[in-house]
Amino acid sequence: MLTEVKRDRMTLPQPHPTREVLIDVALALFAAEGYRGTTIRKIEKAAGLTPGAGGMYRHFRSKEELLLAAVERYRADVASFLARAPELMDLGDVRAELLAAATLSRQFNERNDALLRVLILEQQAIPKKAQRHFQAAWEDGYRLYARWLAQRLAPGSAVDVDAAAIQLFGSLTQYQVQVETFSRPPLGVEPDGFIAAWADHWTAFIAATRVAPGSSGHAGSGKPGRRR
Repeated sequence: MLTEVKRDRMTLPQPHPTREVLIDVALALFAAEGYRGTTIRKIEKAAGLTPGAGGMYRHFRSKEELLLAAVERYRADVASFLARAPELMDLGDVRAELLAAATLSRQFNERNDALLRVLILEQQAIPKKAQRHFQAAWEDGYRLYARWLAQRLAPGSAVDVDAAAIQLFGSLTQYQVQVETFSRPPLGVEPDGFIAAWADHWTAFIAATRVAPGSSGHAGSGKPGRRR
C-alpha cells in the first residue's frame, strides 16, 4: 500500500511530457541558483530546447506561470495523499498509525524535495500567489492530522485539537525539510531515531488523555477507543 502512495503522481492524468520536463528542470535550477537567478534561457537549455528560441512559451507564458504550475502539481499530489492517508492510517494501533504517517510523509517530501526547498528558502523571491497556494496545501495536511487526532483523543478531552495537530504534523515535516535542505539531520539525530521518538511522544500524549484524574491505570497501551 505504501508503494502505491509513492506512485500517486503516476496515477494522475499525464500532461504533455515537455511541460513536465520544463517544470522539473526549472525546479532544480530554482533550488540551485534561486528563483530570480534562473533565466528562461537556462530553463530552455536544461530542458533540451534551443535557448532563446521561445520553446518554453509554447507551454508557459512566464517563469511565474511555470512555478504556479509546479505548485498546482504539488497540490494535486497533496490531494491524492489526503484521499489515501485516512485508510492507510486506520490500523487500530496509535503508534503503528503514526509510523505509517511518518513513512507516507517522508515519501511525499522526497517526491517534492526541489519544490519544497524553493518555496521555503526563496520566500522573498517567489510570487505571492504561489506562496498562498503552498500554504493552502499545508493547511490541508494540518486538517488531516486534526481529524485523525480528534478521533483518538479521549472523549471530552480539553486538548486544543487544531493546535496539537499543528505541533504533530509540523514537527515531523520540519525535521524532514531540514534534512532535505541541509543534507544532514539536526543534532545528528538520524531519521529512524527521530521518527521512533516522535511516535513514542504522541502515543503517550494521546494515551494520557484517556487516564482519568487520580486513576492508577496505565496510559501507554497505544490502543485507545475511537470517536466516529
